[in-house]
Amino acid sequence: MDETLANGVRYDARHAAAYSAKIRALIPGYELLHQLSTELLLATLPASARVLVAGSGTGEELLRYAVAAPSWQLSGIEPSADMNALALARCEEAGLLGRVQLLPGKVGEQPLPAASFDAATSLLVLHFLPDDGSKAAYLQTLAAALRPGGVLLLADLGGERGEAGFEQLFEAWYQQQCRSQTRRDRVELDFAHLRQHVYPLSAARRAALLQQAGLVPGPEYWRAFGLAALLARKA
Repeated sequence: MDETLANGVRYDARHAAAYSAKIRALIPGYELLHQLSTELLLATLPASARVLVAGSGTGEELLRYAVAAPSWQLSGIEPSADMNALALARCEEAGLLGRVQLLPGKVGEQPLPAASFDAATSLLVLHFLPDDGSKAAYLQTLAAALRPGGVLLLADLGGERGEAGFEQLFEAWYQQQCRSQTRRDRVELDFAHLRQHVYPLSAARRAALLQQAGLVPGPEYWRAFGLAALLARKA
């Protein structure tokens, strides 16, 4: 198996370098998701908070939070060495290495200090895990790393495949991409990937998994087609 390929997504250097533009084009409201996530954390956390970013990629969230809150300590966990290398270079260029820690590996593979983070974020990550125990283990690992009362920001594709409302929104997203992108073949590849390698959850199932992990589901703060973000809190 190609080691740069996981769940249908390539994580080699070339794809890592193109990721920032790619994800902004694919996800409607991507920039707003990050803006609102930053504002919500600023309104919720103390000045000296510790924040864990799951799936930290090329450092997008880490840089935003580090600039917005100069006293926060930040940790990012990311399985792609090429993504981590880009994130490291960006943090070094911004003079942030003293406040940012980059951890290689997937959530659950890398030991995390228990009950030590004020917040964790998981933006557009959980839906890549099948609901065969993998989602539950992922959420339980993040919850274990949070202090009591700590918050989790969770954004993913939601709904049930085959259900009329889900399929209507998914089709609208597909049509939006066909109209906005210049390469129809790439849109087809993207949506074939979304159909094959993304595992959305109904709201009820997501709430059950959060509660199983010791997390209390809270309000949604962003939505775009079937994608949504919510705040959860550790009991």
